[in-house]
Amino acid sequence: MDLLEVMGKRLGDAGISDVFLTMPDGRTNPECVVLAFGIPDRKVTYFDGTESTPLRVTVLVKRVSEYDAMNTAQLAERIFKTTPLDSEDGSYDLDSVDTTPPRPLPWDESGRFLWGFDVYIDTRKEFF
Repeated sequence: MDLLEVMGKRLGDAGISDVFLTMPDGRTNPECVVLAFGIPDRKVTYFDGTESTPLRVTVLVKRVSEYDAMNTAQLAERIFKTTPLDSEDGSYDLDSVDTTPPRPLPWDESGRFLWGFDVYIDTRKEFF
């Protein structure tokens, strides 16, 4: 499934270039945007063989400036709500996308500011 790669590409197209799929080393990347799968809900398989999978992607934005963290998180949320996140390799069909509002998260070990939000995505796969 290429969902995280597609999401990262959409952020890159909007000028957010420091996107990672795991939390990078803070010494070499003091600022970053991280995309990570959360715990998924249970799949639903329908009689016609269609499978619906609800997914959660957590987005974390770490910046030196709290203002930059907030603005980048708000921009990322807007991107995910308004641009298509369809699969580029055909590994899923997109049903719906919803987001939570970006919010500040506690982060004190590095002196950086962290804002985050969740993206809830329903995908569909037809096997017949």
